Amino acid sequence: MDYLKFTRFLKHDFEKSNKKFNSIKFFRSELVLIFIWFWILENYYNSKENQSFKSNVETLVREIPKGLGSRPTIFKFIEKAIASKFIIKIIDPEDKRKWNLKPSAQTIQEFEEWSSGFSGY
Repeated sequence: MDYLKFTRFLKHDFEKSNKKFNSIKFFRSELVLIFIWFWILENYYNSKENQSFKSNVETLVREIPKGLGSRPTIFKFIEKAIASKFIIKIIDPEDKRKWNLKPSAQTIQEFEEWSSGFSGY
């Protein structure tokens, strides 16, 4: 691996992708949001392979390291992502008290386009 080339790529990527991709700019703005972003995407791609898989918000809250944010902070960021239309909130059909999260079409499209730039490293 050419670490110098990769470091330069990452440095340039922060400037370029924050201008080009609104969802990536949003999720990279806070460390807790990066964790939420990757967790939701990981669960989205996992659910494509396993149709019964659910990305329950309570599981997300439990999996976020304690040092990244309190429960109210995590929910504040989730609600902000929902309001920005980067995450979709889905009421669980089996238990209306629970809700699941999935990335919006914009978030998926921007992530896939953004991540294609990492090929070759």
